[in-house]
Amino acid sequence: MSKRQSIRSRLLLWIGLPFCALAILALISSHLLLSHQINETFDDLLLNAAQRLERRIYTADGVLRINMHYFSVSTLGSRGEGKIFYRIKETNGNMIAGFSGLSDPPTASHEPVFYDVNYAGNELRAVTLTFPFNRGSEPVNIEVIVAESKEARYTLTNDFMVTLTGLMVVTGLLAISIALLAIHLGLAPLNAVSQALRQRSPNDLQALDDDAPKEILPLIQSINHLMQRMKRSIESTQQLNADVSHQLRTPISEIRALTEISLKDTPQSPVHSSLQEIQRIAEHASHTVKQLLKYAKTRNELVDSSHLERVDLVAICQEACAQTAPNIYKRGQELAFDLKQPIPTIIGDPITLRWLVTNLIENASLHAGGSHAYQGTITVTLTADAGQIVLTVSDEGTGVDEAQIAKLTERFFRHNKHSPGSGLGLAIVEQIATAHSALLTLSNRHQGGFEVSVTFPSAT
Repeated sequence: MSKRQSIRSRLLLWIGLPFCALAILALISSHLLLSHQINETFDDLLLNAAQRLERRIYTADGVLRINMHYFSVSTLGSRGEGKIFYRIKETNGNMIAGFSGLSDPPTASHEPVFYDVNYAGNELRAVTLTFPFNRGSEPVNIEVIVAESKEARYTLTNDFMVTLTGLMVVTGLLAISIALLAIHLGLAPLNAVSQALRQRSPNDLQALDDDAPKEILPLIQSINHLMQRMKRSIESTQQLNADVSHQLRTPISEIRALTEISLKDTPQSPVHSSLQEIQRIAEHASHTVKQLLKYAKTRNELVDSSHLERVDLVAICQEACAQTAPNIYKRGQELAFDLKQPIPTIIGDPITLRWLVTNLIENASLHAGGSHAYQGTITVTLTADAGQIVLTVSDEGTGVDEAQIAKLTERFFRHNKHSPGSGLGLAIVEQIATAHSALLTLSNRHQGGFEVSVTFPSAT
């Protein structure tokens, strides 16, 4: 039996095989029992026919005769279907009536003797009855043999067996139907576990509901134990990343501060350009560390959905715009917030959602211009339709090569090498969107530029 064979087919096989074996055994036993009972009944009827012949024998003028019309011979049969043969003779060999060619019984006895015999091409069942009689004043022994063909016995047995086989088949079909239903109901908890796992996102490591039958409870507990270990492993890795990033923030900040002081103290020094490069590298390292910290904290496997709350996405967008506006205007860009309709609340985490919006705005600000500094407008738009809230951040820049759009959410992938960045902005956005069951869409605008849309389900 293949290891990949389904449990359903295994159960059907192990239920069906014993049932078929029992059914065959029952049919064989029934055939033997029925044949025995039918033969006994027919033998009794055959003996009764011989006794009736015995009563019809009489003596007339010292000659033995039988009082039976020729056509009444057929009434000796058990069901009137088979062929009837008889022979009446004295034990000393004088025939009285019947078929002289009928074979004698295998043994001589004063008790009825049943035996099988062939006569005139017919398979017969015969009974011999020997009794004393007085022919006038002379006592004689008379032997009466009545034989009947076996068609009636076979027909009755076959009729019973056909009926019994039909009942067996119907019972078997009902049993298979009941077994299929029982297997379906029995496997329902396993199917529920399988469906629950299939419907989960690849990053959902929450424990399965252990309210299950005791037979599959160990399986669910094993799955939950595995998920718990995976979650702890991810948490350990993320904690290590967070600790490393956190420990790097302080020395990097000190390097930036010392560099700024040194630049002020040595405006005409030959090392001024080197200090400026150190300052640029320190700022890039500081930005990367901050992004790594956000990336570590927004891993959707670690988001506890029970702590999510009803939040106002409009307020979050306004806060993100206010937070990023100074840098936007400093770079000569414009920032617009387009809100044309009331926006329902959503279920989410306000801190990570603000990170999402600020990352999208900063990403557009840094990369919308391609190899040149972007000088256009960045627009934040909120719309609501059909139970969904769509947050869109768009620019009027150069757009992104279509072949690279799918890679934009990969960690440390940077499609614009001319602008600073960690390559983690959109990866963080994707993690936050996934944690909020939102759909992230990246596309070039038909009128030019690039836009990122995040579609949230409404809290209602």
